Amino acid sequence: MGAEESKEELRVLLRSKRARISGSDYAAYSKKIVATLQQQQEFQSAKTIHCYVSINERREVNTRWLIKAMIKRGKQVVVPLTHFKDKTLTHFELASFDDLVPRKWGGLEPKPTDSLRRHPSELELVIVPMVGGDEQGHRIGYGAGFYDRFLKKTVCPAIGLCFEQNIIPILPTDDHDVSLDKIITEERVIERVGGAE
Repeated sequence: MGAEESKEELRVLLRSKRARISGSDYAAYSKKIVATLQQQQEFQSAKTIHCYVSINERREVNTRWLIKAMIKRGKQVVVPLTHFKDKTLTHFELASFDDLVPRKWGGLEPKPTDSLRRHPSELELVIVPMVGGDEQGHRIGYGAGFYDRFLKKTVCPAIGLCFEQNIIPILPTDDHDVSLDKIITEERVIERVGGAE
């Protein structure tokens, strides 16, 4: 209970800090983070990549042009569809960024087309959104556990994208939290302490 309360306080603080990033810094930092991601061996070797579609108004690290570039490069790009009732994600391959549709909560998501649905076992890399993280590879998200549940079903590397100002030394964690293999900021690449779980 105490850990959850302190995580919620942190979440509010980190979201507030992120919201104050200027437009020019947001664009520059996002570009640096994505450029570093593209240099990672996990990214270069993966053919099927799950990537969140950034909600830029929330100052999530911008992945929109990355998604377009991956599609152009011939990678299979898989994006999530959010199910708020049971707090799960389903995953659909994206042929064009223009196929995404706006949702009332502000995000862009795929149309649920059975032939384009992909199972987590088909993924070779997952690119994860973050509110904040720490130097051990832990992440803090929005608190609903969508990505923790999803990542438990995958066997591929997971890389989180986060602004350096939202990295803290140690995050409070719970048993259900899933660590990331790497966290990329505009300043560095943080590798998970202790290897695979």
